[in-house]
Amino acid sequence: MWSPNARDVGGLPTRYGVQTRPRAVVRSDALDAADLADFEALDAGLVLDLRSDWEMQQPHPLEGTSAYQRIPWIDPEAELLRDADAEPRLVDVYRNSLTRNATHIGRVFSAIADAPADRPVVVHCKAGKDRTGLTIAVLLDLAGVPREQIAADYAISEVHLGIQDGPEFTRTLPETILGSLEHLDDLGGVRAYLSWLGLSALQIHRLATRLVPVEVQSIVFDFDGLLMDTETTMVESWQAEWAHHGLELELDGFWPGHGGNVTDDRYATLAAAVGPGFDLAESHARRIAHRELLHAELDFRPGIRAWIAGARELGLRVAIASSSPREWVVGHLERVGAIDLFDHIVTGDEVETHKPDPAIYELALQRLGVPGSSAIAVEDTAHGVAAAQAADMYAVAVPNPFVTAAAVAEADLVLGSADELLLTDLLLSAAPKGSTSVTE
Repeated sequence: MWSPNARDVGGLPTRYGVQTRPRAVVRSDALDAADLADFEALDAGLVLDLRSDWEMQQPHPLEGTSAYQRIPWIDPEAELLRDADAEPRLVDVYRNSLTRNATHIGRVFSAIADAPADRPVVVHCKAGKDRTGLTIAVLLDLAGVPREQIAADYAISEVHLGIQDGPEFTRTLPETILGSLEHLDDLGGVRAYLSWLGLSALQIHRLATRLVPVEVQSIVFDFDGLLMDTETTMVESWQAEWAHHGLELELDGFWPGHGGNVTDDRYATLAAAVGPGFDLAESHARRIAHRELLHAELDFRPGIRAWIAGARELGLRVAIASSSPREWVVGHLERVGAIDLFDHIVTGDEVETHKPDPAIYELALQRLGVPGSSAIAVEDTAHGVAAAQAADMYAVAVPNPFVTAAAVAEADLVLGSADELLLTDLLLSAAPKGSTSVTE
């Protein structure tokens, strides 16, 4: 690198199982004319200068180029209201700075989010340790880098600058940046902070995926038990029908825990329990009528609509791959006004074999025009998980109320509910499967 405190922040571990992307973000102290040759070799899409007006004794060597932007971290109007006596430690300065300078900091992160995704971003101030240190710490926290690693990257600045023996205010001690990140926790976390600064969900996603490689292009949902809890309405309709005959349905052994049509077997079991007076046609009509009453109030399971909306905002293609007939799936979607949320709806009457065979997912992927490795499948049963994985997809299991987490343990990710995880975190979690390399 060209200057003493310049370094690539690629190659750091993340909680998503991949390393931060090399040549995506470079942090540095101030550039001068002697650095231009090395800089030009980097071919950065953005050089972000965080210095204030009073620091600009001479023009930046890149001033006038398309890549250069100067957005001062410090808001001069807010600085006039600063009470320095209330900030006895450097961590106090940092913590207050994150909120006091919100208007300018929002512009800083927006510029990074909107920079060309395929070219590096260089962030620098004067020494590359305080304003740059805070900027990089927020980015790394968003990317899921463990905080001890963030602190280590921050701390190395004082070694590069030869100031490790100086007073506390000049150094880059780990506890300073850790205390600053804890302040973000007090504000609701890094995502909430960036949102408060005015960044959109798409911009926040771009910040995260600048450092964490994500190749997901599509998300495909199962229908029964996953998008809508039609499994519970099915079970409750059978329970009501058994109760009509003065009997109690024992679910153990009755419900197989996977998709597929076993209706005939269920009626045979009921007929045997009722005896010679059982009328199959009447029983079926009564049960279906009861189930339709339950369906009248049925909508998507918690968190699903947010995932779909997020996928749409991020430009992902969205589909359904259900073993059920098209009439059944489309009828429910039309009832809740959701038919237009999906690019494709692939159903069981279009394939010869059902899950766990991957045929329905392979057809969905063909229509979406993406490989399995670039798609996420969301399922509620073991058969669905197996089908998705056989199609080389990242399989997320959100089991329905009649499937245990243990039954879907082979999934790449198991959640109790879709609202446990933001879609962006889901996409980042899928990075290890979709990423071609973590070290290139």
